[in-house]
Amino acid sequence: MKPANLRIDVITTFIAIVEAGSMREASRRLGVSKSVVSQRLSALEAALNVRLLSRSTRQQALTDSGKYFFERCQKIAEDFQLAAEEVSDRQDEFSGTIRIAAPMSFAVLHLTDVFSTFLQTHPLIDLQIEFDDRMHDLVGDSFDMAVRIGRLKNSALIARRFGLSNRVVVCSPRYIAENGKPHSIESLENHYAVSYANLTPQSEWIFRRGDEIKSVTPKSRMRVNSGDIQLAAVKDGVAIAALPLFIVHRAIEAREVQIVDLDWQLVPDDLCIVYPQNRFLARKVRALSAAIIAHIGSPPRWESRLSAEQQEKLKS
Repeated sequence: MKPANLRIDVITTFIAIVEAGSMREASRRLGVSKSVVSQRLSALEAALNVRLLSRSTRQQALTDSGKYFFERCQKIAEDFQLAAEEVSDRQDEFSGTIRIAAPMSFAVLHLTDVFSTFLQTHPLIDLQIEFDDRMHDLVGDSFDMAVRIGRLKNSALIARRFGLSNRVVVCSPRYIAENGKPHSIESLENHYAVSYANLTPQSEWIFRRGDEIKSVTPKSRMRVNSGDIQLAAVKDGVAIAALPLFIVHRAIEAREVQIVDLDWQLVPDDLCIVYPQNRFLARKVRALSAAIIAHIGSPPRWESRLSAEQQEKLKS
């Protein structure tokens, strides 16, 4: 292979190796075997007659030539992707693949219908969806967009906020019978909680009342990385929990759990859709974003199940 005849797949493989940090991870992201990745890198270095990566069994590092070539290749790949998406965008009908990341519980409960409807409406579209509560590297993992819930930090991502995710403290009738019901936010520290493992190490519950802010750290009897498991433990009377309404609203309606009225509200999280900043935002991605936002509604559809009194308290 001569430099003038380099294929785009060889260049994108080199980029993936550098961004992924290893050939094994690059092979996973590209969906090819590790041997194919290794062969493409060897062919590239042979064609250029230069070593691009210094490799050992445990680590890899770009050479000076590799750094220069990588920066130029990134620009080439971005231009190629932009051209492909712009041409695709000129078609009357959406086509191609959209890669999206979304939190597990939220997606299963509230996004599966919108994904199905979108596919039925646009038969030439393929969706690749990663259901995971982890904060993915959208650029490194080649995602077009992600749904995120929380108080987002400043980043290189473009964020579109489309609502609030209110949370409430809940417990079961069994828990109240055996332990009593918390009567103030200070009393929460005398109760055991099922905590969400993806929060801060202290698992603080931050409350607001007007302009006042207070934080409480209940005793954690159980830490899990799933809101569904938290809810199951609350139903069983194991402990109390602070849960988003999008998870707990049906259990409240069925009276399996009840909201603990503390005269304070947990600080809500933002509902956001985020996009890589350096990527052309294709019309098909904008269309899927719009479909998600319309499906969730404002206020979110799950809050309509609450009583008028409960809905009013969320605004205080």
